Amino acid sequence: MSDESLPWSEKHRPRKLDGLVGNRETIRTLKSWVESWISRIPSKKAALLVGPPGTGKTASVGALANDLDMELVEFNSSDKRNKDSIETLVWRAASQQTLDGRPRLILLDEVDGLSGTSDRGGVGAILKVIKDAVHPIVMTANDQNSPRLKDLMKVCQVFNFEIIENDDIEKILKRILSENNVEVSEEVLDEIVEGSGGDLRAAISDLESQARSGSVSLVVEPASRDSKRGTEETLRHLFASVDSKMARKALSDSELNHDSLVLWLEENLHLHLVTPKELNEGFEQLSLADVSLGRIMRDQNWKLLAYVYDFLSIGVAMSRSETPFRRVKYSQPSWPLLVWQGNKKRDKQSEILTSLSALTRVSRTRVRQTHLDTILEIVKIDPKSLNDFATWLNVEKSSLVQKSSR
Repeated sequence: MSDESLPWSEKHRPRKLDGLVGNRETIRTLKSWVESWISRIPSKKAALLVGPPGTGKTASVGALANDLDMELVEFNSSDKRNKDSIETLVWRAASQQTLDGRPRLILLDEVDGLSGTSDRGGVGAILKVIKDAVHPIVMTANDQNSPRLKDLMKVCQVFNFEIIENDDIEKILKRILSENNVEVSEEVLDEIVEGSGGDLRAAISDLESQARSGSVSLVVEPASRDSKRGTEETLRHLFASVDSKMARKALSDSELNHDSLVLWLEENLHLHLVTPKELNEGFEQLSLADVSLGRIMRDQNWKLLAYVYDFLSIGVAMSRSETPFRRVKYSQPSWPLLVWQGNKKRDKQSEILTSLSALTRVSRTRVRQTHLDTILEIVKIDPKSLNDFATWLNVEKSSLVQKSSR
């Protein structure tokens, strides 16, 4: 796939350290730690980069490897990272010399995501690999308070990454707009920057969607509330939302849990999503939430819950594209939770997420948020790009067409 067809978050990934913004002192210290391996192996053979998503942790490792002409070997959370694979594949990469004599840099992405049966023994295996390493090992994590990091932090040099400042995000977004010869209004740009929460990767994805859609709508913050909303108020605020922030806020202020939300939305979706297109998109989002909840129950992977709420909030609310909002009387769910919990549909995004993760060097969890939605939006806006994306991802075109119709 050509660079021009890549998602902007990948197309504009910095290849050199001077292309990064934010956390400059932290990155400089990280570079010094890696360079120290040239003269001798340091006392701490691994580094742990901790900070929120989109702050440059993974990007800095890739740029550092390019600047220092190192061979980069990556293992992200889409790879099988159980005890056996870590003790073979990762150990081999970390303990054996390269064929061409170049230094090697090992990256283990999102180690705080190690959980469940498939990753059992993963942390212990990583500790053994670190002990035998002859190459620097760099790990990333989003949650500094994760109990899975407790043992790793004892043997790692820890580097804390802070959120990217708004001025830096704005500078990067303006540069991207210039390089792509597109424009958005200053008001929309400000809203994207403010709404990013310091997550540069998410801001770039939002900018691409905004630029391709040509929308000039602004985000309007709802008034803050001190008490939880009841059921009817929750549904009313959700379906009245005109942007992602309002939709998320409607559910975050609600007293309803995710199980109840699915039931209430299934029962009342048709009252606000009237046209066939709106209904199709709304029920697709509800289906994705249903699939994700099934995975949570099956694997106890509660990290997916954030995506469930995104499907139920942004996905459902943004499906109302034609029908004006109106006040309606909502009906209670007419079918039991037991039926809803059965008959789960299979999630067909697994192949796409795995391919995206391998190509972009970002975890499956992350690419769902920062790459997949953008690609599907692009395909929806520009059907001619379908073949390019299907070829790049090595997936059937029908899978992208089906998902892009949300």
